[in-house]
Amino acid sequence: MREENCSKNKISWPKTLKKWFTFKNKAEDFHADEFNHRVEIIQLLTTSPFSDYDFYDKEVCIINRNRRRERSSKKYAPQVRDVNDYRLFVATWNVAGKSPTSSLNLEDWLHTSPPADIYVLGFQEIVPLNAGNVLGTEDNGPAKKWVSLIRRTLNNLPEGSDPYPEASKTENDSSFLNGPASCSMRVMKSDMGNPQPKLTRGYSVSDRVGSNRVNGYDPDFGYGVGSLDEDHEPDSIHSQIPLCGGKKAGKSRYCLVASKQMVGIYLTIWVKSDLRDDVRDMKVSCVGRGLMGYLGNKGAISISMSLHQTRFCFICSHLTSGQKERDELRRNADVIEILRKTWFPRVEGARDDISPQTILEHDRIIWLGDLNYRIALSCRSAKALVEERNWRALLENDQLRIEQRSGRVFSGWNEGKIDFPPTYKYSNNSDRYACDDIHPKEKRRTPAWCDRILWYGRGLHQVSYVRGESRFSDHRPVCSIFIAEVESINRCKFKKTTSCSSRIEVEELLPYLHGQ
Repeated sequence: MREENCSKNKISWPKTLKKWFTFKNKAEDFHADEFNHRVEIIQLLTTSPFSDYDFYDKEVCIINRNRRRERSSKKYAPQVRDVNDYRLFVATWNVAGKSPTSSLNLEDWLHTSPPADIYVLGFQEIVPLNAGNVLGTEDNGPAKKWVSLIRRTLNNLPEGSDPYPEASKTENDSSFLNGPASCSMRVMKSDMGNPQPKLTRGYSVSDRVGSNRVNGYDPDFGYGVGSLDEDHEPDSIHSQIPLCGGKKAGKSRYCLVASKQMVGIYLTIWVKSDLRDDVRDMKVSCVGRGLMGYLGNKGAISISMSLHQTRFCFICSHLTSGQKERDELRRNADVIEILRKTWFPRVEGARDDISPQTILEHDRIIWLGDLNYRIALSCRSAKALVEERNWRALLENDQLRIEQRSGRVFSGWNEGKIDFPPTYKYSNNSDRYACDDIHPKEKRRTPAWCDRILWYGRGLHQVSYVRGESRFSDHRPVCSIFIAEVESINRCKFKKTTSCSSRIEVEELLPYLHGQ
Protein backbone atom coordinates (compact mmCIF):
# COMPACT_ATOMS: atom_id res chain seq x y z
CA MET A 1 0.00 0.00 0.00
CA ARG A 2 2.84 2.39 0.87
CA GLU A 3 4.51 1.72 -2.49
CA GLU A 4 1.25 2.44 -4.30
CA ASN A 5 0.84 5.76 -2.48
CA CYS A 6 4.44 6.71 -3.22
CA SER A 7 4.05 5.97 -6.90
CA LYS A 8 0.74 7.83 -6.99
CA ASN A 9 2.24 10.96 -5.41
CA LYS A 10 5.50 10.74 -7.30
CA ILE A 11 6.38 14.02 -8.94
CA SER A 12 7.67 14.05 -12.49
CA TRP A 13 10.18 16.90 -12.46
CA PRO A 14 10.41 17.29 -16.25
CA LYS A 15 6.62 17.57 -16.50
CA THR A 16 6.49 19.89 -13.50
CA LEU A 17 9.11 22.24 -14.88
CA LYS A 18 7.43 22.21 -18.26
CA LYS A 19 4.07 22.94 -16.64
CA TRP A 20 5.24 25.93 -14.61
CA PHE A 21 7.91 27.50 -16.74
CA THR A 22 5.90 27.37 -19.96
CA PHE A 23 2.85 28.71 -18.15
CA LYS A 24 0.72 31.05 -20.21
CA ASN A 25 -1.92 33.23 -18.68
CA LYS A 26 -5.08 32.55 -20.66
CA ALA A 27 -7.72 35.19 -20.10
CA GLU A 28 -10.61 32.79 -20.76
CA ASP A 29 -9.25 29.81 -18.80
CA PHE A 30 -12.00 29.50 -16.18
CA HIS A 31 -15.11 27.44 -15.50
CA ALA A 32 -18.64 28.79 -15.84
CA ASP A 33 -22.17 27.53 -16.29
CA GLU A 34 -23.33 26.96 -19.82
CA PHE A 35 -26.09 29.34 -20.74
CA ASN A 36 -28.23 30.50 -23.64
CA HIS A 37 -26.34 33.66 -24.49
CA ARG A 38 -28.49 36.46 -25.89
CA VAL A 39 -26.81 37.38 -29.14
CA GLU A 40 -26.41 41.11 -29.59
CA ILE A 41 -28.79 42.14 -32.37
CA ILE A 42 -29.16 45.71 -33.54
CA GLN A 43 -32.84 46.15 -32.90
CA LEU A 44 -32.81 49.51 -34.58
CA LEU A 45 -32.64 47.79 -37.95
CA THR A 46 -35.98 46.12 -37.42
CA THR A 47 -37.62 49.39 -36.40
CA SER A 48 -35.83 51.71 -38.80
CA PRO A 49 -37.99 53.34 -41.50
CA PHE A 50 -35.18 52.55 -43.97
CA SER A 51 -35.02 48.80 -43.33
CA ASP A 52 -36.69 48.01 -46.68
CA TYR A 53 -33.93 49.62 -48.72
CA ASP A 54 -31.10 47.69 -50.35
CA PHE A 55 -28.33 49.32 -48.40
CA TYR A 56 -28.62 47.05 -45.36
CA ASP A 57 -24.87 46.57 -44.95
CA LYS A 58 -24.20 50.30 -45.10
CA GLU A 59 -26.83 50.93 -42.47
CA VAL A 60 -25.23 48.35 -40.18
CA CYS A 61 -21.89 50.11 -40.53
CA ILE A 62 -23.45 53.50 -39.83
CA ILE A 63 -25.32 52.29 -36.74
CA ASN A 64 -22.26 50.49 -35.41
CA ARG A 65 -20.29 53.68 -35.89
CA ASN A 66 -22.96 55.67 -34.07
CA ARG A 67 -22.95 53.20 -31.20
CA ARG A 68 -19.20 53.53 -30.81
CA ARG A 69 -19.57 57.30 -30.99
CA GLU A 70 -22.29 57.17 -28.32
CA ARG A 71 -20.09 55.17 -25.97
CA SER A 72 -17.14 57.50 -26.33
CA SER A 73 -18.91 60.85 -26.51
CA LYS A 74 -19.52 62.55 -23.19
CA LYS A 75 -22.29 64.74 -24.51
CA TYR A 76 -24.59 61.73 -24.93
CA ALA A 77 -23.80 60.19 -21.53
CA PRO A 78 -26.33 62.19 -19.47
CA GLN A 79 -29.06 61.33 -21.97
CA VAL A 80 -28.65 57.59 -22.31
CA ARG A 81 -27.00 56.27 -19.13
CA ASP A 82 -28.70 55.28 -15.90
CA VAL A 83 -27.07 54.36 -12.58
CA ASN A 84 -28.53 51.45 -10.61
CA ASP A 85 -27.50 49.91 -7.27
CA TYR A 86 -26.64 46.22 -6.98
CA ARG A 87 -26.03 44.25 -3.78
CA LEU A 88 -22.65 42.56 -3.74
CA PHE A 89 -21.75 39.84 -1.21
CA VAL A 90 -18.00 39.26 -0.81
CA ALA A 91 -16.40 36.63 1.43
CA THR A 92 -12.95 35.18 2.04
CA TRP A 93 -12.11 32.00 3.90
CA ASN A 94 -8.91 30.05 4.47
CA VAL A 95 -10.20 26.49 4.94
CA ALA A 96 -6.83 25.02 6.02
CA GLY A 97 -6.65 22.32 3.35
CA LYS A 98 -9.88 20.67 4.45
CA SER A 99 -12.32 19.38 1.84
CA PRO A 100 -16.02 20.04 2.59
CA THR A 101 -18.48 17.26 3.24
CA SER A 102 -22.12 17.12 2.23
CA SER A 103 -23.08 17.85 5.85
CA LEU A 104 -21.54 21.34 5.74
CA ASN A 105 -24.47 23.73 5.45
CA LEU A 106 -23.66 27.17 4.03
CA GLU A 107 -27.21 28.49 3.96
CA ASP A 108 -27.02 30.92 6.86
CA TRP A 109 -23.56 32.10 5.86
CA LEU A 110 -24.70 33.08 2.37
CA HIS A 111 -28.15 34.25 3.45
CA THR A 112 -28.47 38.01 3.46
CA SER A 113 -31.69 39.92 3.63
CA PRO A 114 -32.49 40.77 0.92
CA PRO A 115 -30.38 38.30 -1.10
CA ALA A 116 -27.42 39.74 -2.97
CA ASP A 117 -27.33 40.17 -6.74
CA ILE A 118 -23.72 39.00 -6.97
CA TYR A 119 -21.76 36.61 -4.75
CA VAL A 120 -17.95 36.73 -4.85
CA LEU A 121 -16.45 33.92 -2.76
CA GLY A 122 -12.72 33.51 -2.34
CA PHE A 123 -11.01 30.55 -0.65
CA GLN A 124 -7.44 29.81 0.34
CA GLU A 125 -5.94 26.39 0.99
CA ILE A 126 -8.80 24.42 -0.53
CA VAL A 127 -6.13 21.71 -0.87
CA PRO A 128 -3.20 21.02 1.49
CA LEU A 129 -0.14 22.99 0.41
CA ASN A 130 2.13 19.96 0.13
CA ALA A 131 4.71 19.30 -2.58
CA GLY A 132 2.36 17.06 -4.55
CA ASN A 133 -0.31 19.75 -4.87
CA VAL A 134 2.13 22.60 -5.45
CA LEU A 135 4.35 20.88 -8.01
CA GLY A 136 2.14 18.12 -9.35
CA THR A 137 -1.20 17.88 -11.09
CA GLU A 138 -3.80 20.27 -9.73
CA ASP A 139 -6.37 18.62 -7.47
CA ASN A 140 -9.72 20.20 -8.34
CA GLY A 141 -11.85 17.68 -6.44
CA PRO A 142 -12.44 20.00 -3.44
CA ALA A 143 -13.30 22.89 -5.79
CA LYS A 144 -16.05 20.76 -7.35
CA LYS A 145 -17.42 20.03 -3.92
CA TRP A 146 -17.46 23.73 -2.99
CA VAL A 147 -19.25 24.52 -6.27
CA SER A 148 -21.92 21.90 -5.55
CA LEU A 149 -22.46 23.21 -2.02
CA ILE A 150 -22.61 26.83 -3.11
CA ARG A 151 -24.98 26.03 -5.99
CA ARG A 152 -27.31 24.08 -3.73
CA THR A 153 -27.25 26.84 -1.11
CA LEU A 154 -27.73 29.87 -3.34
CA ASN A 155 -30.58 28.30 -5.26
CA ASN A 156 -32.42 27.45 -2.06
CA LEU A 157 -32.05 30.76 -0.27
CA PRO A 158 -35.35 32.21 0.95
CA GLU A 159 -36.58 35.03 -1.21
CA GLY A 160 -37.48 38.46 0.14
CA SER A 161 -36.70 39.78 3.58
CA ASP A 162 -37.88 38.78 7.02
CA PRO A 163 -38.76 41.91 9.02
CA TYR A 164 -38.37 40.04 12.34
CA PRO A 165 -35.85 37.24 11.75
CA GLU A 166 -34.51 37.19 15.28
CA ALA A 167 -37.96 36.44 16.67
CA SER A 168 -38.04 33.12 14.81
CA LYS A 169 -34.65 31.89 16.10
CA THR A 170 -34.33 29.51 19.01
CA GLU A 171 -31.55 29.02 21.48
CA ASN A 172 -30.93 25.54 20.07
CA ASP A 173 -30.18 26.75 16.53
CA SER A 174 -26.77 25.52 15.43
CA SER A 175 -24.96 28.44 13.93
CA PHE A 176 -21.95 29.36 11.86
CA LEU A 177 -21.71 32.26 14.28
CA ASN A 178 -22.36 30.21 17.40
CA GLY A 179 -19.22 31.01 19.39
CA PRO A 180 -19.06 33.27 22.41
CA ALA A 181 -17.95 36.13 20.18
CA SER A 182 -21.01 35.71 17.99
CA CYS A 183 -22.00 38.83 16.12
CA SER A 184 -24.90 39.61 13.84
CA MET A 185 -24.74 40.54 10.17
CA ARG A 186 -25.30 44.19 10.83
CA VAL A 187 -24.39 47.31 8.95
CA MET A 188 -21.29 48.96 10.33
CA LYS A 189 -19.78 52.35 9.96
CA SER A 190 -16.95 52.19 7.46
CA ASP A 191 -13.82 54.20 8.06
CA MET A 192 -14.59 56.13 4.89
CA GLY A 193 -18.34 56.38 5.06
CA ASN A 194 -21.27 57.39 7.22
CA PRO A 195 -23.12 55.23 9.73
CA GLN A 196 -25.79 53.07 8.13
CA PRO A 197 -28.99 51.61 9.57
CA LYS A 198 -28.73 48.14 11.05
CA LEU A 199 -29.68 45.00 9.17
CA THR A 200 -31.95 42.81 11.17
CA ARG A 201 -30.66 39.28 10.72
CA GLY A 202 -27.70 37.19 11.78
CA TYR A 203 -25.92 34.68 9.57
CA SER A 204 -24.58 31.25 10.34
CA VAL A 205 -23.41 27.96 8.92
CA SER A 206 -24.15 24.67 10.58
CA ASP A 207 -23.27 21.05 9.91
CA ARG A 208 -26.75 19.79 9.13
CA VAL A 209 -27.26 17.26 6.36
CA GLY A 210 -29.42 18.52 3.51
CA SER A 211 -32.69 16.60 3.79
CA ASN A 212 -33.60 17.03 0.11
CA ARG A 213 -30.39 15.50 -1.19
CA VAL A 214 -30.13 11.70 -1.46
CA ASN A 215 -27.44 9.75 -3.35
CA GLY A 216 -26.33 12.80 -5.27
CA TYR A 217 -29.85 13.83 -6.33
CA ASP A 218 -31.05 17.34 -5.70
CA PRO A 219 -34.63 18.27 -6.67
CA ASP A 220 -33.51 21.62 -8.04
CA PHE A 221 -30.51 20.36 -10.02
CA GLY A 222 -31.10 16.68 -10.72
CA TYR A 223 -28.16 14.30 -10.68
CA GLY A 224 -25.89 16.77 -12.44
CA VAL A 225 -24.46 18.24 -9.26
CA GLY A 226 -23.05 14.96 -8.02
CA SER A 227 -22.68 13.67 -4.50
CA LEU A 228 -20.05 15.39 -2.40
CA ASP A 229 -19.02 12.07 -0.93
CA GLU A 230 -18.25 10.39 -4.25
CA ASP A 231 -14.64 9.45 -4.89
CA HIS A 232 -15.01 9.85 -8.65
CA GLU A 233 -16.34 13.13 -9.96
CA PRO A 234 -16.71 14.57 -13.49
CA ASP A 235 -13.54 15.84 -15.10
CA SER A 236 -15.07 19.26 -15.67
CA ILE A 237 -16.80 21.31 -13.04
CA HIS A 238 -19.40 22.43 -15.56
CA SER A 239 -19.69 19.23 -17.59
CA GLN A 240 -22.94 18.08 -15.98
CA ILE A 241 -24.47 21.23 -14.60
CA PRO A 242 -27.73 22.69 -15.90
CA LEU A 243 -27.94 25.44 -18.43
CA CYS A 244 -28.24 28.86 -16.86
CA GLY A 245 -31.37 30.66 -17.92
CA GLY A 246 -32.50 27.87 -20.23
CA LYS A 247 -35.22 25.27 -19.96
CA LYS A 248 -32.91 22.90 -18.14
CA ALA A 249 -32.20 25.44 -15.46
CA GLY A 250 -35.45 24.70 -13.65
CA LYS A 251 -35.63 26.68 -10.43
CA SER A 252 -32.05 27.89 -10.71
CA ARG A 253 -31.85 31.44 -9.38
CA TYR A 254 -28.08 31.92 -9.51
CA CYS A 255 -25.53 31.15 -12.20
CA LEU A 256 -21.84 30.44 -11.92
CA VAL A 257 -20.23 32.99 -14.24
CA ALA A 258 -16.59 32.22 -13.39
CA SER A 259 -14.52 30.02 -11.13
CA LYS A 260 -10.77 29.57 -11.15
CA GLN A 261 -8.30 27.58 -9.07
CA MET A 262 -4.55 28.02 -8.66
CA VAL A 263 -3.25 25.30 -6.33
CA GLY A 264 -5.04 26.21 -3.07
CA ILE A 265 -6.44 29.60 -4.09
CA TYR A 266 -9.97 29.48 -5.47
CA LEU A 267 -12.24 32.31 -6.63
CA THR A 268 -15.85 31.80 -7.70
CA ILE A 269 -18.46 34.36 -8.82
CA TRP A 270 -22.22 33.85 -8.99
CA VAL A 271 -24.93 36.18 -10.26
CA LYS A 272 -28.69 36.11 -10.35
CA SER A 273 -29.92 34.29 -13.43
CA ASP A 274 -31.71 37.33 -14.81
CA LEU A 275 -28.38 39.23 -14.76
CA ARG A 276 -26.42 36.58 -16.64
CA ASP A 277 -26.83 38.16 -20.07
CA ASP A 278 -25.67 41.50 -18.71
CA VAL A 279 -22.33 40.09 -17.52
CA ARG A 280 -19.71 40.39 -20.26
CA ASP A 281 -15.99 40.29 -20.94
CA MET A 282 -15.12 37.63 -18.35
CA LYS A 283 -11.34 37.26 -18.09
CA VAL A 284 -8.98 35.72 -15.57
CA SER A 285 -5.35 36.37 -14.67
CA CYS A 286 -3.18 34.37 -12.24
CA VAL A 287 0.03 35.47 -10.59
CA GLY A 288 2.09 32.96 -8.59
CA ARG A 289 4.21 34.25 -5.70
CA GLY A 290 5.06 31.03 -3.91
CA LEU A 291 8.11 28.80 -4.26
CA MET A 292 10.88 30.46 -6.28
CA GLY A 293 8.67 33.55 -6.40
CA TYR A 294 6.63 31.93 -9.15
CA LEU A 295 4.64 28.88 -8.08
CA GLY A 296 0.98 29.07 -7.14
CA ASN A 297 0.97 28.03 -3.50
CA LYS A 298 0.92 31.79 -2.86
CA GLY A 299 -0.24 34.58 -5.16
CA ALA A 300 -3.53 35.80 -6.56
CA ILE A 301 -6.36 35.03 -8.95
CA SER A 302 -7.98 38.09 -10.53
CA ILE A 303 -11.24 38.04 -12.47
CA SER A 304 -12.33 40.92 -14.68
CA MET A 305 -15.92 41.35 -15.81
CA SER A 306 -18.36 43.96 -17.01
CA LEU A 307 -21.88 44.35 -15.65
CA HIS A 308 -23.77 46.54 -18.07
CA GLN A 309 -21.34 49.41 -18.67
CA THR A 310 -19.36 49.13 -15.42
CA ARG A 311 -16.12 47.16 -15.18
CA PHE A 312 -15.37 45.11 -12.05
CA CYS A 313 -12.20 43.39 -10.90
CA PHE A 314 -12.06 40.89 -8.03
CA ILE A 315 -8.70 39.75 -6.64
CA CYS A 316 -8.45 36.73 -4.34
CA SER A 317 -4.98 36.35 -2.84
CA HIS A 318 -2.96 34.32 -0.39
CA LEU A 319 0.17 36.26 0.53
CA THR A 320 3.44 35.18 2.13
CA SER A 321 2.98 33.76 5.62
CA GLY A 322 5.15 34.14 8.71
CA GLN A 323 5.34 36.40 11.73
CA LYS A 324 9.06 37.00 11.83
CA GLU A 325 10.44 40.52 11.64
CA ARG A 326 10.29 42.02 8.14
CA ASP A 327 7.93 39.32 6.84
CA GLU A 328 5.47 42.13 6.21
CA LEU A 329 7.87 43.50 3.60
CA ARG A 330 7.59 40.23 1.68
CA ARG A 331 3.83 40.59 1.74
CA ASN A 332 4.18 44.14 0.45
CA ALA A 333 6.30 42.79 -2.39
CA ASP A 334 3.59 40.23 -3.19
CA VAL A 335 0.98 42.96 -3.51
CA ILE A 336 3.21 45.11 -5.70
CA GLU A 337 4.03 42.20 -8.00
CA ILE A 338 0.39 41.12 -8.25
CA LEU A 339 -0.59 44.63 -9.30
CA ARG A 340 2.28 44.74 -11.77
CA LYS A 341 1.92 41.31 -13.33
CA THR A 342 -1.85 40.91 -13.48
CA TRP A 343 -2.81 41.36 -17.12
CA PHE A 344 -6.07 40.84 -18.98
CA PRO A 345 -5.19 40.52 -22.69
CA ARG A 346 -7.67 41.82 -25.19
CA VAL A 347 -9.40 39.34 -27.45
CA GLU A 348 -8.47 39.67 -31.10
CA GLY A 349 -11.37 40.20 -33.47
CA ALA A 350 -13.80 41.06 -30.67
CA ARG A 351 -15.23 44.43 -29.68
CA ASP A 352 -12.67 44.60 -26.91
CA ASP A 353 -10.85 47.82 -27.72
CA ILE A 354 -11.71 49.62 -24.48
CA SER A 355 -11.65 46.80 -21.92
CA PRO A 356 -9.23 47.26 -18.98
CA GLN A 357 -5.99 45.32 -19.05
CA THR A 358 -4.69 46.00 -15.53
CA ILE A 359 -6.33 45.88 -12.11
CA LEU A 360 -6.39 49.62 -11.48
CA GLU A 361 -7.99 50.38 -14.85
CA HIS A 362 -11.32 48.93 -13.64
CA ASP A 363 -14.19 51.01 -12.26
CA ARG A 364 -14.89 48.92 -9.13
CA ILE A 365 -12.12 46.86 -7.53
CA ILE A 366 -12.32 44.52 -4.52
CA TRP A 367 -9.34 42.67 -3.03
CA LEU A 368 -10.08 39.79 -0.69
CA GLY A 369 -8.10 36.97 0.83
CA ASP A 370 -5.69 35.74 3.44
CA LEU A 371 -3.29 38.68 3.32
CA ASN A 372 -1.36 37.23 6.25
CA TYR A 373 -0.48 40.59 7.84
CA ARG A 374 0.05 40.05 11.56
CA ILE A 375 -0.17 42.05 14.79
CA ALA A 376 3.25 43.29 15.91
CA LEU A 377 2.84 42.30 19.55
CA SER A 378 3.78 39.35 21.68
CA CYS A 379 1.31 36.53 21.87
CA ARG A 380 0.50 37.30 25.52
CA SER A 381 -0.05 41.04 24.92
CA ALA A 382 -2.27 40.47 21.90
CA LYS A 383 -4.35 37.86 23.70
CA ALA A 384 -4.89 40.21 26.65
CA LEU A 385 -6.14 42.96 24.34
CA VAL A 386 -8.44 40.49 22.58
CA GLU A 387 -9.97 39.51 25.91
CA GLU A 388 -10.53 43.22 26.63
CA ARG A 389 -11.99 43.63 23.10
CA ASN A 390 -9.62 46.56 22.69
CA TRP A 391 -9.65 46.57 18.91
CA ARG A 392 -8.18 50.07 18.67
CA ALA A 393 -4.98 49.13 20.48
CA LEU A 394 -4.65 45.98 18.40
CA LEU A 395 -5.19 47.85 15.14
CA GLU A 396 -2.49 50.33 16.06
CA ASN A 397 -0.11 47.38 15.84
CA ASP A 398 -1.73 45.76 12.80
CA GLN A 399 0.93 45.41 10.10
CA LEU A 400 -1.44 46.11 7.23
CA ARG A 401 -2.61 49.39 8.78
CA ILE A 402 1.00 50.35 9.59
CA GLU A 403 2.22 49.61 6.07
CA GLN A 404 -0.78 51.35 4.55
CA ARG A 405 -0.28 54.50 6.62
CA SER A 406 3.37 54.59 5.59
CA GLY A 407 2.38 54.46 1.93
CA ARG A 408 4.31 51.24 1.26
CA VAL A 409 1.30 49.15 0.23
CA PHE A 410 -2.39 49.56 -0.68
CA SER A 411 -2.09 53.32 -0.90
CA GLY A 412 -5.53 54.80 -1.59
CA TRP A 413 -7.38 51.56 -0.83
CA ASN A 414 -10.25 51.43 1.68
CA GLU A 415 -11.14 48.99 4.42
CA GLY A 416 -14.18 49.03 6.64
CA LYS A 417 -14.18 49.45 10.39
CA ILE A 418 -12.99 46.30 12.18
CA ASP A 419 -14.85 45.63 15.42
CA PHE A 420 -14.60 41.85 15.51
CA PRO A 421 -11.91 39.59 17.03
CA PRO A 422 -8.84 38.52 15.04
CA THR A 423 -9.63 35.72 12.61
CA TYR A 424 -6.43 33.65 13.04
CA LYS A 425 -5.13 31.29 14.47
CA TYR A 426 -7.53 28.96 16.29
CA SER A 427 -6.87 25.53 17.68
CA ASN A 428 -8.55 22.66 15.90
CA ASN A 429 -12.34 22.64 16.31
CA SER A 430 -12.38 25.18 19.12
CA ASP A 431 -12.81 28.85 19.93
CA ARG A 432 -9.41 28.97 21.59
CA TYR A 433 -6.51 30.82 20.00
CA ALA A 434 -3.43 28.72 19.31
CA CYS A 435 -1.23 31.01 21.37
CA ASP A 436 -2.35 29.37 24.60
CA ASP A 437 0.00 27.12 26.54
CA ILE A 438 -2.52 24.30 26.89
CA HIS A 439 -1.06 22.24 24.05
CA PRO A 440 2.69 22.94 23.86
CA LYS A 441 3.10 20.91 20.63
CA GLU A 442 0.82 23.28 18.70
CA LYS A 443 2.32 26.02 16.62
CA ARG A 444 1.92 29.18 18.68
CA ARG A 445 0.69 32.10 16.65
CA THR A 446 -0.16 35.61 17.79
CA PRO A 447 -3.84 36.34 17.02
CA ALA A 448 -4.13 38.41 13.85
CA TRP A 449 -6.57 39.78 11.28
CA CYS A 450 -5.07 37.79 8.42
CA ASP A 451 -8.32 37.65 6.45
CA ARG A 452 -9.30 40.99 4.91
CA ILE A 453 -11.48 42.67 2.31
CA LEU A 454 -10.40 45.98 0.75
CA TRP A 455 -11.72 48.05 -2.13
CA TYR A 456 -10.53 50.75 -4.48
CA GLY A 457 -12.30 53.37 -6.55
CA ARG A 458 -15.64 55.11 -6.44
CA GLY A 459 -19.10 53.63 -6.64
CA LEU A 460 -18.70 51.03 -3.87
CA HIS A 461 -20.44 51.60 -0.54
CA GLN A 462 -19.75 49.08 2.21
CA VAL A 463 -22.70 48.36 4.47
CA SER A 464 -21.29 45.47 6.53
CA TYR A 465 -17.94 43.95 7.48
CA VAL A 466 -18.14 40.95 9.81
CA ARG A 467 -16.63 37.58 10.53
CA GLY A 468 -18.17 34.14 11.00
CA GLU A 469 -17.63 31.66 13.84
CA SER A 470 -17.28 28.33 12.04
CA ARG A 471 -14.84 25.88 13.63
CA PHE A 472 -14.27 24.18 10.27
CA SER A 473 -10.84 25.80 9.93
CA ASP A 474 -8.16 27.52 11.99
CA HIS A 475 -9.31 30.75 10.28
CA ARG A 476 -12.66 32.44 10.65
CA PRO A 477 -14.36 33.56 7.43
CA VAL A 478 -14.80 37.27 6.77
CA CYS A 479 -17.77 38.68 4.85
CA SER A 480 -18.84 42.06 3.52
CA ILE A 481 -21.83 43.49 1.72
CA PHE A 482 -21.42 46.34 -0.73
CA ILE A 483 -23.84 48.47 -2.68
CA ALA A 484 -22.25 48.86 -6.10
CA GLU A 485 -23.24 51.61 -8.50
CA VAL A 486 -23.60 50.22 -12.02
CA GLU A 487 -24.06 52.27 -15.17
CA SER A 488 -26.41 50.97 -17.84
CA ILE A 489 -27.70 52.32 -21.11
CA ASN A 490 -31.29 53.50 -21.07
CA ARG A 491 -32.54 51.59 -24.10
CA CYS A 492 -35.54 53.79 -24.76
CA LYS A 493 -33.47 56.98 -24.85
CA PHE A 494 -30.68 55.18 -26.66
CA LYS A 495 -32.96 53.98 -29.44
CA LYS A 496 -34.46 57.43 -29.86
CA THR A 497 -31.07 59.16 -29.99
CA THR A 498 -29.46 56.59 -32.28
CA SER A 499 -32.47 56.33 -34.57
CA CYS A 500 -32.45 60.08 -35.18
CA SER A 501 -28.72 60.23 -35.92
CA SER A 502 -28.95 57.13 -38.12
CA ARG A 503 -31.84 58.56 -40.11
CA ILE A 504 -29.91 61.75 -40.86
CA GLU A 505 -26.82 59.94 -42.11
CA VAL A 506 -28.77 57.31 -44.06
CA GLU A 507 -30.82 59.99 -45.79
CA GLU A 508 -27.59 61.66 -46.82
CA LEU A 509 -26.63 58.44 -48.60
CA LEU A 510 -29.92 58.06 -50.47
CA PRO A 511 -29.05 60.28 -53.47
CA TYR A 512 -25.85 58.32 -54.04
CA LEU A 513 -27.46 54.92 -53.61
CA HIS A 514 -30.22 55.70 -56.09
CA GLY A 515 -28.00 57.51 -58.57
CA GLN A 516 -29.51 60.92 -57.94
